[in-house]
Amino acid sequence: MKLDWRGLITWEWPLAGLLMLALALDGAAASGLTHYDQRWELPSSLAVCGLALLASRWPAIAGVGVAVVLLVWSVVLRLASVAVLSVAGGLLGAEVAAVLAVIVAVVRRSSRSTATGIVGLLLLGCLAVRVLRPDHPDSPQDLGWNAILPVLAVLAGWYLRARDAEHSREMRAVVVAAQLRERVALARELHDVVAHHIGGMVVQAQAAQAVAVPDPGAPARVLPVIERAGTDALSAMQRMVVMLRDTGEGGGEPATLTTDLVADLHGLTADAGGGTPVRLTVELAEPVPAEVATTVLRLVQESVTNARRYATGAHEITTTVRAGGGTVRVQVRDDGRHTDQPKRSGGGGYGLVGMRERVQLLGGRFEAGRLPGEGWQVLADVPL
Repeated sequence: MKLDWRGLITWEWPLAGLLMLALALDGAAASGLTHYDQRWELPSSLAVCGLALLASRWPAIAGVGVAVVLLVWSVVLRLASVAVLSVAGGLLGAEVAAVLAVIVAVVRRSSRSTATGIVGLLLLGCLAVRVLRPDHPDSPQDLGWNAILPVLAVLAGWYLRARDAEHSREMRAVVVAAQLRERVALARELHDVVAHHIGGMVVQAQAAQAVAVPDPGAPARVLPVIERAGTDALSAMQRMVVMLRDTGEGGGEPATLTTDLVADLHGLTADAGGGTPVRLTVELAEPVPAEVATTVLRLVQESVTNARRYATGAHEITTTVRAGGGTVRVQVRDDGRHTDQPKRSGGGGYGLVGMRERVQLLGGRFEAGRLPGEGWQVLADVPL
């Protein structure tokens, strides 16, 4: 269970600001009171605020932790006969904000049964606080907030849960559409490759028949069969492409088949176009088939484009293509800082989905992600 501090700072700063404001208001409210030690407020407030910040990652753990902290510290306050200046139900302002934030996170991210149990446990913890903590004479009246605030937090969690579900459905639909487009494009490219080979087979069979001896024997009986099979296969491939184009799902135009992979890679990466320069290394110990070469070209093109769009402050994009041992490896990495917002507009934002789908359709392995420190890497192994 590793904590992503970068993600925590990026996404939880509004909640952190709200909790810090609640802590400051607690301190300000107690500062004007005489014979009152504010240090009794800190342990519980800081603990529950810290757990509230972790609730979006681990809602169940945070919910149980907050309930335990409230119960234990209420027992401590009872034994020490210390009354803290509460805002609602014996809770400090920071504790109220933290409990509500945890309830929202639990309802939003946990299963319904888990959310019911954790919310019930939190309410029991709040009830224990009300019973165990000594009353402070300067605490305001609750005015029914004990019942209203948890209900509002549950409703907020339900709303965010429904919104997340809708967003997830939309994302799945977009990903499926991107995968289908990539399948259509790859099928068209494969058609061009297979059609070329089958067409050659048909031509050779026809030529063999034209120069055959009048009494060819067995070869003469085989050659018409080869011609017929090749013609039928070519027609079937053409029908398949027609059906794929009629799906109405788009798919765009397929990548141009490459006849010289090394030259095309150098041509693709040589012109920076005002973007980050590319250092290219190509080592082909084995020949790369046409359908694999087209995929390699597509991977390099999409990866370099993504790096130039998303890698802020990158000085160089390193691209390596190596073929050997029955596999061609494509590795594209940069040294920039990656964000979710591109440096310039354009692009559909689902290039990684398409690349992964293409590599997996060819029986390969695809990985993409941030490097330690700064930078991003795309790594693909495609069988030759």
